[in-house]
Amino acid sequence: MKHKTDGIRVDRVGQVRITFTSKELTAWGGACSVLAKFLERISFREWVEEHIPIEERSHNARGIYPKVLSLLLTSVAGGTRFSDLKGWMHGRDAIAACFGVDWLPRASSVLTRFLGKFRQPHAERLRTACCGLARRLLEADGSPEDDLVLDSTVCTRYGKQEGAKKGYNPNKPGRPSHHPLKASVGRGYVVNLWNRSGNVHTAHQVVRFFDETCRELPAAMRIRRVLADSGFGEDGFLDHLETTGRRYVVAMRLSDHVKAAIRQVGTWVPVADGIEMAEARVRLSTWKRERRMVFVRQHVPARPNATGKQPVLFSDLEEHRDYRYGAMVTNDADLSPLEVWRTYRPRAKIENVIKELKEGYGWHEFNVSSFWGTEAGMLLIGMAGYNLVHHLNRRVLKTDEESVCRLKKIRLKVLAIPALYGSGGRMPVLRLGVRDPRLRARIRYWLQRICLLELRLTNCNAFGPPSPFPA
Repeated sequence: MKHKTDGIRVDRVGQVRITFTSKELTAWGGACSVLAKFLERISFREWVEEHIPIEERSHNARGIYPKVLSLLLTSVAGGTRFSDLKGWMHGRDAIAACFGVDWLPRASSVLTRFLGKFRQPHAERLRTACCGLARRLLEADGSPEDDLVLDSTVCTRYGKQEGAKKGYNPNKPGRPSHHPLKASVGRGYVVNLWNRSGNVHTAHQVVRFFDETCRELPAAMRIRRVLADSGFGEDGFLDHLETTGRRYVVAMRLSDHVKAAIRQVGTWVPVADGIEMAEARVRLSTWKRERRMVFVRQHVPARPNATGKQPVLFSDLEEHRDYRYGAMVTNDADLSPLEVWRTYRPRAKIENVIKELKEGYGWHEFNVSSFWGTEAGMLLIGMAGYNLVHHLNRRVLKTDEESVCRLKKIRLKVLAIPALYGSGGRMPVLRLGVRDPRLRARIRYWLQRICLLELRLTNCNAFGPPSPFPA
């Protein structure tokens, strides 16, 4: 009986022969050049060795930095689990040489055991270090004021991880989850991050989280306003913001009291085609006092893609049935209703930070059995890794013609450039597989801009640039 492949040349595609080479190649030549140069320039290795609080006592220990580096490279290369470590390991000698390490882990268990060593004091020290890293990046970025955006998300779990509890889970109802809390600024940097059990409310411990976040921001940086979604509209948090003199704009759920306030609006003011606004003083049943609430409604026939919600009750009322509604509470008396809405709308772009963390970095997938080990992974990927790539994007890769790119585009445009690792003139050489002269010039330009960065993550007082903020 003839085999099905008889007469077929399995080692050819058309007229091209398929074979193998023992030369040291890597698909991540861009990462080995641009990203490695950036981490070297800002002294990231020294930062890791100074601030990662895990001590290795084994005689066979190979150091903390290669493990942290491997975790970040797995995330940046598109991995969504620890076993994806092997996906970028082709050409490991080239990667190790360019990133300045003598060894890289081969098994995913090396990373899970490393994160499993974290306990609560270790995770809290790591969080403080990551907040300090974000502060240094904000100072280097140079803006004296920004909005502070609070948000939370649900990370579904499929094992028996500590803290994975059944709670609000819109995508997988009934599945255990974690419920992290995140703070970011309008420029996209993540400035604080807590992991929490999945059965807690959105605003659980938000006052403590907010105060910690404010302490970790640059001292000279002014918070214009606090923006938050509807889960943070609790009286305790709003009262804390008012007591501390913070201006805020917080979205509100369309609860029965909010819907009743909307129905009592007498006059809606048109502000654009199909958009009308109104405001009122409202006291919810859970609030101690009245607060200013701004309402917006959009006419669905005129704006088919209108945001907001249409309560079931409103669908039966002729005056309301063709509209989608939104509500915001604010203590900023200087803003008109339209300005309140315009102030809050950019917050939707900041929600893309969580989308980027999940879709670009696989941030929510890297979890271990230990609750604090999972938080350590979240901090290393969601604050250290994300903020560093975001800073590289803003200060080096971004051009006047292009906006800040998402990691998926950076991966294709910058990181995933094949390269051949060898030697020349008695020194190691990484030869990038780039024929386009324009791309060659751009890569040289990126490397030059990295060399001009004055940011250093260690010995900041001695070597770092002066603060760009006014005294």
